[in-house]
Amino acid sequence: MGILQRVKHDLKAGWAAMRYGTAQAASRALEEAELLQLRLELRKLDERIRELYGDIGERAIAVHERSEPAGRVLADPEVARGVEQALGLKAERARLVAEMEEVQNSG
Repeated sequence: MGILQRVKHDLKAGWAAMRYGTAQAASRALEEAELLQLRLELRKLDERIRELYGDIGERAIAVHERSEPAGRVLADPEVARGVEQALGLKAERARLVAEMEEVQNSG
């Protein structure tokens, strides 16, 4: 009976190790999927920020071409709105980067 008990014990230990490895692989896959999703969101956010910067620049040049003083360019409502939106998007970007670092460090 000693051999059968050892075989039974070895099978149980092997099964437990396999379950543990499977759980680790699944956990890692979920972590990678979350990181991938966050990277995609970050790229979209970066693109929106670039577009917004372009819009702000175009508006500032348009106001400047009308021979407006520099103070008016900065005080232009569309420029100010664009700057506020850009600041909000940059804050969102910082939050996403922090979340990505948290996911990477937790794994």
